[in-house]
Amino acid sequence: MNEIIIVAGKTKGGVCRLRHCLWEKGYNSIPCKSAEQIIEEMEIFPTCDATVPMVIIEPEILSEFSDDLIARLSDFALDVPFLLSNQEEVQADLAETFDKICEYRAVFKHQQNPELADILIDAGVVVTCG
Repeated sequence: MNEIIIVAGKTKGGVCRLRHCLWEKGYNSIPCKSAEQIIEEMEIFPTCDATVPMVIIEPEILSEFSDDLIARLSDFALDVPFLLSNQEEVQADLAETFDKICEYRAVFKHQQNPELADILIDAGVVVTCG
């Protein structure tokens, strides 16, 4: 079964840079531009013999999430960790939105996959959520 990491964000450069870092180390990823697309991809992949081991979100995209989409993501696929890229640039309201989405979500920890964790840290991704 293939694993595909979802990289969601508004900035093409940031998303492409992170996807390139993952690709260089043999990890597959797909870009998403909206919460709806994240949910859609996470529903489709299992039907294609693929899993989503994590979703990486750029803070800027969180401003476009409606209360309904935040609620849907908060309850959807809780076994899939969501990670935040560029944490130092997160506004307080966007951090609160991210915390709501991650409140009951599985947490990705460095020891689960040290190689992937190191790649993510080098790319500016916060390795634990919640």
